[in-house]
Amino acid sequence: MIQGKSVSKVAIMADPREPDKLVAVQEAMDTLLGHLELLGVEAECFVNVPVKEMEPGDDVDLFVVMGGDGTMIHFAARLSQKNIPFYGLNYGNVGFMMNNPAEGLDVHARRMKTGDFFFREFPVLGVKTTDLQGNIHHGVGLNDIYLQRMTPQSCKANITLSGQSLKVNPVVCDGIVVATPLGSTAYNYNVTGSMVSIDAPVITLTPVAALRTCPVSCMMLPMETVIEFDILEPKKRRVQVVSDGMSHGDLTHAEIRVSDRKVRICFDKEYSRNLPIRFINKACS
Repeated sequence: MIQGKSVSKVAIMADPREPDKLVAVQEAMDTLLGHLELLGVEAECFVNVPVKEMEPGDDVDLFVVMGGDGTMIHFAARLSQKNIPFYGLNYGNVGFMMNNPAEGLDVHARRMKTGDFFFREFPVLGVKTTDLQGNIHHGVGLNDIYLQRMTPQSCKANITLSGQSLKVNPVVCDGIVVATPLGSTAYNYNVTGSMVSIDAPVITLTPVAALRTCPVSCMMLPMETVIEFDILEPKKRRVQVVSDGMSHGDLTHAEIRVSDRKVRICFDKEYSRNLPIRFINKACS
């Protein structure tokens, strides 16, 4: 964990989809803005603004995300090139990546002002895909990137790990999840993948509902592994890739690896103690 620094300007962002959540988040945002103003901290606000249209100022020190883990995922990887830490306030459900607003928004405002928090860096996955028309698409994923079938037909793919073909190829399944340690407790875990500590230097590969010809339920791979998928019968067995809510379909090839990007997520000092174990316990609760 890395000690935070005092903050002079923040960019507050939220993406509430439900009317009642919008009201709650807007009220909380107004309250937080009042506390920040009293402390002399400037703020910009982005509510329901598409990420590609967001233009936070160059002098922003901290991104404040108000919502749940899904909101953090929505913003973090796609804004990670800004190299600005993310401070989450939980107005969602579980809140793995978020801090608890029940402590008081004035308390959180003071922490932001003084840098009284720690942050941890998390890896970001990158994907490059080719579709049937030869178009190239790129995406990023903080939690995971996965392939999934688009029709009743199962996916059928040959998988290569850093140039080495799997002996169980071709893999026939409903989909394949590649997850970071942070994302191993999310979709990956729900489809019987292995839960790993957030500080483990691995990524996981988990086939979803694979035929019995594939004896692998989940693989833990070195962080530097390059995973390639050659989609077989792509017109008949249509496959799409999903990365942080973005999707591209009719793939013929996909390559997933850990990118050069990092996401820095901030936690209060108490919560940051034994954070890897706290995450595992939260996933099991």
